[in-house]
Amino acid sequence: MTTPGTQVVAAASTAVVTCPSHVGHAPSVEVQCGRAIPAFDTTARVDAILTALAGRPEVTLTAPGSYGLAPIRRVHEAGLVEFLRTAWASAEPPRDGIDLVFADTFFHDRLRQGMGPLTHGGGGALGRYCFDTITGVGPSTWEAAAASVDTALTAAELTLRGAPLAVGLCRPPGHHVGPELFGGGCYLNNAGIAAQWLRDGGVSRVAVLDLDFHHGNGTQALFYDRADVLYASLHGDPERHYPYFTGWPDETGAGEGSGCTVNLPLPPRVGGDDYLDLLDTATGRILDGGFEAVVVSLGFDTYDGDVSGDAALTTADYRRIGRHVAGLGLPTVALLEGGYSVTVLGDNLWSWIEGFRAEQGERP
Repeated sequence: MTTPGTQVVAAASTAVVTCPSHVGHAPSVEVQCGRAIPAFDTTARVDAILTALAGRPEVTLTAPGSYGLAPIRRVHEAGLVEFLRTAWASAEPPRDGIDLVFADTFFHDRLRQGMGPLTHGGGGALGRYCFDTITGVGPSTWEAAAASVDTALTAAELTLRGAPLAVGLCRPPGHHVGPELFGGGCYLNNAGIAAQWLRDGGVSRVAVLDLDFHHGNGTQALFYDRADVLYASLHGDPERHYPYFTGWPDETGAGEGSGCTVNLPLPPRVGGDDYLDLLDTATGRILDGGFEAVVVSLGFDTYDGDVSGDAALTTADYRRIGRHVAGLGLPTVALLEGGYSVTVLGDNLWSWIEGFRAEQGERP
């Protein structure tokens, strides 16, 4: 499917799909440990990237197309999608004087212990579908999240049309969203939707390589029992880091998907050499499995000093990581996830792209 916003990109340049509607999601705060703190995921993140990429002849900035709800519904349950579409308008109590609504009561499986599954709607829908207090919903959050999906799908389409790499500046990010739960500052799973879209477009086996500092619990849940989509993640150890309840090495998939989930927790203050050793394990699984395309959940919260993690990667390390991913020799869709050191975020992304392009140029 070709959409009006999609451009044919010259082989010599790398497509970077923009996400203009991301500005509609502008959270002022998130709540951690009961404290309202300045939100990590600000509009300044994308602004910094666009500034760093401006004028680079190696990059072609590309507008996203429009793909509608069908690809979203291929991955997410109807109840979650409908809730997100109407969450702000239906929020209770009234929204006077606030720019975000947060869950304050959460559905827990033991809340109804012995009573069977929940079949009623109830007034606490936000706490039914959201699993944390980090993720508020604002008046244009749905529109921004849906546009972020369009950005991911446009990048995926470009790879189907022959681009070796397409980058999507997705915001809000997405890898914490499962079939019917959202959180972690994410609302729709951009990488998961893109992976399924590639499958529906004829790619027989897709790998999702998650390089965000935090475990992509949502992406793992989407594909945990499937053999056609591999999920491999390098992330902060759940003993220390969000989302705490997923991401251990013994989570390897279930049923037909047994062995198709790879979790590689990072040691504290991991540096480039050790990180690349772990990355080699993940990419080795991708190569051994005969996968035909890779979707990268590309987070830069592994940067030394990032407020949300304890890794110690440098801008130069991202160039090495980009080269390593390019070494797979597979069509690659790279989608922005986290990364909150705004002053270096654009340089870090460019370093990753530059490394990928360098390796690509050296391949026969």
